[in-house]
Amino acid sequence: NLGNISRLVLVKNITSLIHLIDPLTGQTAQMSGEVYWRDPFRPVITAARSRFVRYVVLGKDAVIVERNVSKRSATRRNKMKLASLTVAKEGDLGINDVQVEERSHVGYLMKAGDTAVGYDLTDVQFVDDDAEDARAAGKFPDVVVLRKLYGGVATGAIDAARQRMFKLQRLDADAVEANKSKKAKKDKEDDDMDEEDFLREVEADKEMRLNMNLYKTEIAMKKEKGESNGDDDDDAMNDDDDADDDQQVKLDELLDGLVLDDGPDKDMAVVEANEDLPWGGLGQPAFVEEGEKAAKDGINYTGREESQNVKAKDSAVPVQTFGEQFMDKQFKFI
Repeated sequence: NLGNISRLVLVKNITSLIHLIDPLTGQTAQMSGEVYWRDPFRPVITAARSRFVRYVVLGKDAVIVERNVSKRSATRRNKMKLASLTVAKEGDLGINDVQVEERSHVGYLMKAGDTAVGYDLTDVQFVDDDAEDARAAGKFPDVVVLRKLYGGVATGAIDAARQRMFKLQRLDADAVEANKSKKAKKDKEDDDMDEEDFLREVEADKEMRLNMNLYKTEIAMKKEKGESNGDDDDDAMNDDDDADDDQQVKLDELLDGLVLDDGPDKDMAVVEANEDLPWGGLGQPAFVEEGEKAAKDGINYTGREESQNVKAKDSAVPVQTFGEQFMDKQFKFI
């Protein structure tokens, strides 16, 4: 029903359709609501931070796919995105040498040393018997890489949220009643965690950002200022390394925040430095005599005092002439 796509797929996003992608081949498919409710299925794994595993990329090899699972020719776009990644759990580094090599649809974004999140299908507990049978038969991969991590989130910095280059506008919501109970505190922590997870998805998905407005943070402004001054050579080298990363947030995607306390606009009568005017220079008010510009352009000009003495012309009186020619004619009747 879905074009012979693999049974193990990721839900990329949900609109009026359910958009699916095969993490091992990059093949995509769409499912309508009618098809889904005709034969509903349960997810094998639900997206939750507790189920995510952090992996460190140790190496990457290109993958040449002639045909995918559906026995159709793989598109050029999917061929370019596929890569075989060698990864290891971040928590296992320095403890054991367990490495996993697996294909990934986001492999083109990765390079050695990057950090990514994914699912460890060897340890997860499935709620579906068919999924357990498929894993026992070796039909499931050991690791499914979901997305790449960026910035302070990748390095595990404590202030990772503050190191992010973009921010979203928020509506000012006033609390109706100050509630300091444990439940309210727990709800606040859950909301902050959900917001951070959402920002990480936005940070790693360019398609998701198409209809969103991202605004610059102070870090982005400093980076932009440093690039204009030519001070950040290291940042320029990093940008060259990430040139192939089409999902990373770029400075040209960000908007300047709207600031309403900058004061009034500058006087429009102040002459700019590049204007060659006979009556003033930089910072000088542009005082022009009446009629000077009109005379220069060859246009007749009437001053204020003269215009006050101009008498109003007689108002036009409409004249009706319709039918006069007809009435003046003489008609003879036989």
